[in-house]
Amino acid sequence: MRNRFFRPLATTVLGMFSAVAAATAGGAALTSARVKTGTKKTLVAKQFNIFDAVHDQRVKFAAHHGVADPSALVAAVRHSPMANLLISVAIEESRGDPVAVGSAGEQGAWQVKASDWGAVPKDIHGQAGQAEKIIRNLLMCAKGNKKKALARYNGGTTPPGKSYRYAERILKRAGNLHGAANYNQPNFKKLQEALLAPPRSSGLIT
Repeated sequence: MRNRFFRPLATTVLGMFSAVAAATAGGAALTSARVKTGTKKTLVAKQFNIFDAVHDQRVKFAAHHGVADPSALVAAVRHSPMANLLISVAIEESRGDPVAVGSAGEQGAWQVKASDWGAVPKDIHGQAGQAEKIIRNLLMCAKGNKKKALARYNGGTTPPGKSYRYAERILKRAGNLHGAANYNQPNFKKLQEALLAPPRSSGLIT
């Protein structure tokens, strides 16, 4: 999900760290420098994942919306391409509570009915995976229409009007979260220290 909020962060971060030689597939930057002082020593900078800044913003957002354990909720969806949407649904359904039980037997942070979708995992990571599969399935049935998919998530095959209003709330919240997570500037001092500070003496390779 890219929009106009993504470019400022990407441009700023890339400009700041243009000297970084390589980045791993997970986004962790790792750089090294050779220093000649009679003997060669390799200083390997600390790993730092630039997406930690996005993670931190998501945690703050979830906490602001009443999630009791925002770190656990955000960690459960960290590697999902629909993380913002999943967080927004969990906030709406249960405030991210993995032990929540609804009046109609819905269970977990995403309030899934076992009779419809199978046994609900006890841990929040399992619940996140199940919720993602359900929403993906609904998106396929709705031919990619997020509003219809979320309305069906809430109201079944023929959702009532209130389910569409539910979907609108979810999408608005997800959009706000996307903007907050991708537009707000990360702590550049922390980024710089993580990339440039030499490791402890035990980390030196002679």
